[in-house]
Amino acid sequence: MRLKIFLISFLVSLPFWWGINAFQQNLESAFYAQISQSFQQISKVEIPEKPKLDLKVKSIISVKTNEAGRQKVLFEKATDQILPIASLTKLMTAVIVLEHQENYGPSQEDLLNRMLIQSDNKAAQALAEVIGETKFVDLMNEKAKNLGLEKTNFVNPTGLDPEDPENLKYSSATQDNFNRSTAKDLAKLTQYILKEQPLIFEISSQGSIKNGIFDLFLIQEIIGGKTGYTDEAGGCILFVFKNEGGNFLINVILGAPSPSARIEEMQKLIDWLNK
Repeated sequence: MRLKIFLISFLVSLPFWWGINAFQQNLESAFYAQISQSFQQISKVEIPEKPKLDLKVKSIISVKTNEAGRQKVLFEKATDQILPIASLTKLMTAVIVLEHQENYGPSQEDLLNRMLIQSDNKAAQALAEVIGETKFVDLMNEKAKNLGLEKTNFVNPTGLDPEDPENLKYSSATQDNFNRSTAKDLAKLTQYILKEQPLIFEISSQGSIKNGIFDLFLIQEIIGGKTGYTDEAGGCILFVFKNEGGNFLINVILGAPSPSARIEEMQKLIDWLNK
């Protein structure tokens, strides 16, 4: 009897359960169809790329770095090309002076300021002669080697082109007569200065009006920099600023066509970085 009742109940309920199952399947089909349609309707988000940057310089690098030393190259062109560096030399001259202060008295502070603010060649020469120019230049090259600046070499503390009656031109055959480096090496030197000798950029930033750096339009904090120019080096500029996230942006340009062009090309780089 109980079996008979169970069978009757089961048969009666079959349409009910079949209806529920069919409804669930229809509901799921409608749901997945809606999701599929929604995904198809989502428009692809295009992330605009930065415009192409074409600078009239021989070599350039822009590096973002933080206090921990982590870095990212933001822009580069011929960063390993060995080129004359003109008065960017004086950054290494300042490093040697500050790291051999036992040889210098208070009177030398004025020479250091004049060298970094006014790019005074006589001041750089006078600082080197305290130790002896040959020994001083040896210290510059020793420091470059210790910092891993493999393509950097100095022949004088000023960055001036060699005095030669035949007007010696820079080439791979004559490069031993010039202070020379690469944008990549100079960025590495800058990282060292930021960490170990920040006074150099503190002093150099005071001369920004004279050396043209304040001609740059920048919304971020200026840390410091250095400019240089000789006939063979062309316009050179090293410029450091800090962004809103507290990262340093190290920017090096070598071989601009003129002193004014080094500022113009650096401004283009800054504008590109800020886009």
